[in-house]
Amino acid sequence: MSYNSQLTRKRILECAQREFMEYGYQHANMRRIAQEANVTTGAMYNHFVNKAVLFDALVQAPGEEMLAQFKEIHRQAGEKVSFGPEGGVEEKARAGTDWMLGYIYEHMDTFRLIFCRSEGTRWSSYLESLIDIEEQAYRVYCDSFGKTGTKVEDMFLHVTAATGFQYLVEFVSHDLPYQQAVAVMESVKQYSMAGWNKILGL
Repeated sequence: MSYNSQLTRKRILECAQREFMEYGYQHANMRRIAQEANVTTGAMYNHFVNKAVLFDALVQAPGEEMLAQFKEIHRQAGEKVSFGPEGGVEEKARAGTDWMLGYIYEHMDTFRLIFCRSEGTRWSSYLESLIDIEEQAYRVYCDSFGKTGTKVEDMFLHVTAATGFQYLVEFVSHDLPYQQAVAVMESVKQYSMAGWNKILGL
């Protein structure tokens, strides 16, 4: 790809970012993006064959990276055999939450698109993928560490997992400053851990 072609691609992506943020994927217009980027529609389609590919170019790398890392965090946490403030699963869970929050803020434009502007794309189910990973991990933790002898309901695990991610969506959609998000998340972690300890009989 020539230097001029790289500059054109970069300009298209910058204009597409603004277009998707303003109108969302479904109402974004490729002609309007081309006009804003000062290129012909033909030139733009040479770089991005359709709107879905253009959206992918903006979000795919960070989105897939976070999903892969989230799976790995839970895999490592699942290898632990203890649950409590001295280490093990709780420590991994806290570290994983901190990492995810930092990663989202490092790639805020990407996750604002995914969480708030992706309806009509394959990324609209991204949150469900994260929730599913969390829900499956919760089942493993409950079955491994529960001391009450009572099976935790699947729907409770689903709702709890979904609620946890809603915090992140709220941070992003309300453009919450990072340090404030960290403070709120710390309260969320303390609140959640107390509840899990009660439910698991720890």
